[in-house]
Amino acid sequence: MKKLFDFFQEKLMDGFVAVGENKYMQAIRNGMMMILPFIIVGSLFTIISSFPFKWWTNLIEPYVKYFNVGYDLTFGMIGIIATLSIAYNLAKALKIDAIGTAITALVGFLILQVAPPDLKINTANFGASGLFTAIIVALLSAKVIEFFVKKRITIKLPTGVPSYVSDSFTILIPSFTLIIGFWLIRVPLNFDINALIAKMISPLVFGLDTLPGVLVLIFFTLLLWICGINGDSIFGGIYYPVMLGFLAENAEANAAGEAVPHVIADGLYYFGMWFGGTGGTIGLVLLMLFSKSKTYRSLGKICLPPGIFCINEPLVFGFPIMLNPIIMIPYILTPMILVTITYFLMSFGIIGRPIVSVPWTTPPIFSGFLVTGGDWRAAVWQAIELVLSVLIYFPFFKVAERVKMKEEKELEQNESHLEGQIANEI
Repeated sequence: MKKLFDFFQEKLMDGFVAVGENKYMQAIRNGMMMILPFIIVGSLFTIISSFPFKWWTNLIEPYVKYFNVGYDLTFGMIGIIATLSIAYNLAKALKIDAIGTAITALVGFLILQVAPPDLKINTANFGASGLFTAIIVALLSAKVIEFFVKKRITIKLPTGVPSYVSDSFTILIPSFTLIIGFWLIRVPLNFDINALIAKMISPLVFGLDTLPGVLVLIFFTLLLWICGINGDSIFGGIYYPVMLGFLAENAEANAAGEAVPHVIADGLYYFGMWFGGTGGTIGLVLLMLFSKSKTYRSLGKICLPPGIFCINEPLVFGFPIMLNPIIMIPYILTPMILVTITYFLMSFGIIGRPIVSVPWTTPPIFSGFLVTGGDWRAAVWQAIELVLSVLIYFPFFKVAERVKMKEEKELEQNESHLEGQIANEI
């Protein structure tokens, strides 16, 4: 086991850490996080307009178009929000004008949405379908502006001119270059960069839209956590745009009364992967509460409140799960088993598919109900998952418990012996 950890740390760890600390990946990840509040707000409109009860849908039907406005201008605008946010975050990292860079990127993104021959803006790509175009445009805009600034190909105003004036002139030349470039690509050349990007990322999209693809992603995410690195943070910039795009397609189909297309979408992780924290660790916490070990009982009481809200760092580093050859097995197995079963339950229509985004701290059972747009069967399945999580962790926990109790007994004996020596000396 030590050789496995050493190999992983020496051969792969540096690469994973480099990806996570890369300023471009961080800009994407941080920028995508800015989308989350608007997705949640848009999801609330979705829940209200499509709550799965016949009496409610009949009651709300005349007003659905009003709620769709709230959805379209939040969930339906995440491409635009991502363009602004990612460009802003990368510009800050590159130490260039963040506001000017974000606005330039937004203008470039809008130019690329012009649709010949009538040259009107196609708003269809303002949402999830334009997400990867937004990422490319944001990154490119920030890098081009940084290049011009570093090479001093800018308009420099005299000292004493207010910064809000001088900053606008600093990015004038690079912004002009970018906008002309985007205009040439889309209008005179009639080149659809949205279609090109969609074709380029199609292997990634296809891979993550399959059960084997998502299980591989889960496996490596958990392996990083075992080594003490936040795997969700490392891979978030890669999978989140794809998963979010699938969720948006699901929400759009549901709002239109059509079949929800994707099982794998943002929200699936609540059914195992993030069940009480990454690794489906709520079962382990419950076992600790009734442990024969004093240490585990005390730690269980500490870990339960954050665990209910899917925060398990105290458990990962306190149990510890990190670099623990006994507990790492169920830590990987639990999410993979639960997500696999969930995949088939959703595929066969036994429980609903993800159509709503909720905060990642939403407690289990509530999260399943909300993510699926109010499907009570999903909540029942999460209650069953709670039991399964306990059962999967149980045999491995008992081994760890025996080891811990032996340590506690030896410690008590050493303390008693030390107290005896002190008493004799006195």
